[in-house]
Amino acid sequence: MSNLYAGLMSGTSLDGIDAILASFPQDARVKIHCSGFTPFPDQLRAQLMDLLNDPRRDRALARRIDIQLGKLYADAVSQVLQDHSASEVRAIGCHGQTILHEPSIESPFSWQAGDATTLANCTGIPVVDDFRTADMHQGGQGAPLAPAFHQFAFGAGNQAIVVVNIGGIANVTYLPANRNEPVIGFDTGPGNSLSDRWIRKSKGLPFDRGGQWAMTTQSNSDLLTAFMQDDYLREAPPKSLDTRYFSLEWLYQKLKSLDALLQEEVVQSTIAEFSAQSIWRAIEDWLPQVSQIVVCGGGAHNQAILNHLARLSGLEVVTSAAFGLSPDDVEACAFAWLAERRMSGIPANLPSVTGAQTRVLLGSITYPDYNV
Repeated sequence: MSNLYAGLMSGTSLDGIDAILASFPQDARVKIHCSGFTPFPDQLRAQLMDLLNDPRRDRALARRIDIQLGKLYADAVSQVLQDHSASEVRAIGCHGQTILHEPSIESPFSWQAGDATTLANCTGIPVVDDFRTADMHQGGQGAPLAPAFHQFAFGAGNQAIVVVNIGGIANVTYLPANRNEPVIGFDTGPGNSLSDRWIRKSKGLPFDRGGQWAMTTQSNSDLLTAFMQDDYLREAPPKSLDTRYFSLEWLYQKLKSLDALLQEEVVQSTIAEFSAQSIWRAIEDWLPQVSQIVVCGGGAHNQAILNHLARLSGLEVVTSAAFGLSPDDVEACAFAWLAERRMSGIPANLPSVTGAQTRVLLGSITYPDYNV
């Protein structure tokens, strides 16, 4: 039986698809065989933004995006199969592109775009997707999902660490010094999403590379105070966020509450500090006796956020590269691992993280139609 798994992650930043080919040997935990990045075409990115802004408006558009993403995911898998055939890959773990995440309504659901049948048929490889639903059926948030993998990949040693994934949304995973104690994990607030939206609106750029624009000036204390008063930051975990929560409309309301007009770069600087402060508040409020902060995700390259996080915490802040895993590969690798768990019949949710009543198998399996 093949021990190779592909993992796909297209996050809330809407930049593209991270893909990896990995195995999980007992002696090394994680072995990355190949990784790659497939950018979203401009038209698809614009369509995704339209759908995210008004998810219930256009079902035909949603279905077209499903198929387009399925094909683009297949292209991303092909890129990482440079030295391997499809028959060597047991399954693809595909998170999909989150359009709506509603864990707290009367009938909770989470919607990720990306057609699994298209992906399976284009690659000839079984696909595991829809990772959140089973946990939500057990009363859980269905997110975040990565903490179980963080526990697997970073759980060696005996010091209390926090793994901070800074994607569009930031989330934390707390690994206690006593590894027999429950893992804690939850979404803390905006990672890159608010920063990306502001620089796209202000300068027409997809993201603030390295946090360089944020570091050109100082943040505004009054705006930062307004940001930090948001009710979500005071909620107790388990909790998770829809990417639409910290939107430009939310930002405009905060700006409107101030008397002064702020320069665009000051707003960007304040957003970066807000991302760091919301992460640190979550750690201070809910995660005791932390010794080290391990950062992964695209925000691991944002020096503005990392500088604030180091200053606020006074702790050692390193990236996941210190554990032999590139910050850009962690989330895609998590879904390869979750696919391995599903294909092996092993529950992979953490009730201490999501609030689910019990551990369950995560993900639905779609097999390719070999007659296609």
